[in-house]
Amino acid sequence: MFYRKVMKDLEKWSESPYRKPLLLRGARQVGKTTAVRMFSKSYDCFIELNLELSNDREIFETTDDVEKLFELILLTKGIEGEAKKTLLFIDEIQNSTPAFKSLRYFYEKLPHIHVIAAGSLLEIYMVKQSPGMAVGRVENMWMHPMDFEEYLLAAGQDKLLEYMDTIPYPEHVYALLRENFMDYALIGGMPEAVKVYLETKNIQSVRKTLETIVLGYNDDIVKYAHTSQQAENIRFVWQNIPYNLGRQISFNKFAGTNSHTRTIKAAFDILELSSLIKVLYPYTVHELPAIPNRRKSPKFLILDTGLLNYIADTQSEYYGAKDLNSIFKGVAMEHIVGQSLLMQLKNMGQKLSFWIRDVRSAQAELDYVLPYDKRLIPVEVKAGARGSLKSLLSYMEISGFEIAVRIYDGDFSIDEISLPNGGSFKLLNLPLPLCTRVYEYIEYALV
Repeated sequence: MFYRKVMKDLEKWSESPYRKPLLLRGARQVGKTTAVRMFSKSYDCFIELNLELSNDREIFETTDDVEKLFELILLTKGIEGEAKKTLLFIDEIQNSTPAFKSLRYFYEKLPHIHVIAAGSLLEIYMVKQSPGMAVGRVENMWMHPMDFEEYLLAAGQDKLLEYMDTIPYPEHVYALLRENFMDYALIGGMPEAVKVYLETKNIQSVRKTLETIVLGYNDDIVKYAHTSQQAENIRFVWQNIPYNLGRQISFNKFAGTNSHTRTIKAAFDILELSSLIKVLYPYTVHELPAIPNRRKSPKFLILDTGLLNYIADTQSEYYGAKDLNSIFKGVAMEHIVGQSLLMQLKNMGQKLSFWIRDVRSAQAELDYVLPYDKRLIPVEVKAGARGSLKSLLSYMEISGFEIAVRIYDGDFSIDEISLPNGGSFKLLNLPLPLCTRVYEYIEYALV
C-alpha cells in the first residue's frame, strides 16, 4: 500500500471540531478504499461496510433511526461496545439510497462517530438523487490517480523527493529526476499499474493491469445509460477520446458520428460524472471571478496519462524517445502537464481551463490558465526554449500581469521579457518534472 497525499487531508478532517461525514470522491481504481484502510490505523475501532454486498446493504433498510442503525452495525459486525474513537467506512454507497440519507443523521445524532463514504459512479448517483438529501451535512474530498511525487515515494526515491522541497531544484540531480518522470509518464498514476511496474519492471504486465482497469470502466460507464443507443454513444465517445485530445472539439459530428449534438454531449456529461474525463471550457477573460465560456468549444483531459498511453497504443513510443514532445505528436506532454495542474487545485470551486482570444483579426490560444490570487496565470507547454510565444505575449499585453509560466523540457530559469507595448513580465521557465510544484515556483519567482 502506497502513502497518498490525501492522508494529510484526512487527518485534518478527523481533527476538525467542525467535522462532518465525508464523501471521498473520484474514479474507480484511484485508491480510495486503500487510503481509508491505511488511515483507519489511527482509530481504536474501524468498521467497513461494502454496499455491493447484500448483507451490508440490508442493514440500512432495517431502520431510519440512526442510533438504532449504528447499534445494529456493531451487532452485525460482532463489535461489543463503542470504542473511544471509531471510524465507519461505507464503501459503494451509491448502491443504497437509505445509506446515503443516513449521512445527515450521523451528523445530527452521532457527531462523535467519524464517517467516510465512497463509491463508484457516485457523481452520477448524486445527480439523480434529490440535491437536498445531505446538503450542508457532509464534506467532500477529491482523490486523483497518484501524482509524480507520490510515484517517487512509491519507487523508493525519497531523496529525490526531498530535493524537490529545495526551490529552485538542484541542477546536479535533474537528469535522474527527468528519468523518473519519463517512467511515470509512461506508466501513469493508477496505483495497481504503479505497483505492478515497480515490482516487475515489465511493461507487458502493466498493459494487462491497465487492460483490466479499462474493461472495468467500459462495463461501468453504461450502467446509467437510459437506452441501448445512449450506451452505444457513451462507448463511442470513450473509444474516440484519445484521438481528439489537445484541441478544441465540437459535439456536432464528433469523430464523424451522425448522432445528434445533444446526445453526444450527454455522453460526455456521463463520462465526466464518472470522473473518467475532465471537460475544459475556455476562458475569454483574464481575471477572477469569472466562469469559463460554455458557448465555446471545449477541450478535455482523460483521467490518467498511463491509461491514455494504453488506449491509444502509444507505449512503444516511449522507448528510445528523446523527449515527451515526440510522443503522440506532443499530446502526451501537454496532457500530463494538464493532469498535474488539475491535481494541484485543492479548492473544488477552482477550475483548470485554457484561454482563447476570440477576435478574428487576432486569434490566440494558451494551453492552460491557472487560478492564482484573483488572476488567471498563463501556462504554456513547449518542446523547448525556442517554441513560439506569440499567444502568450498577446495575453500578457492584454492582462498586464507580471508573470507567466512556460513548462518545457529544459533548464530552470526566470527571464525578463519585453512586450511590444513597452511593458515587461517575468517568464518562469519550469522543467517538465517540476510541473507538480508550479504554485510554489510562481511564489518563488514573484519574490
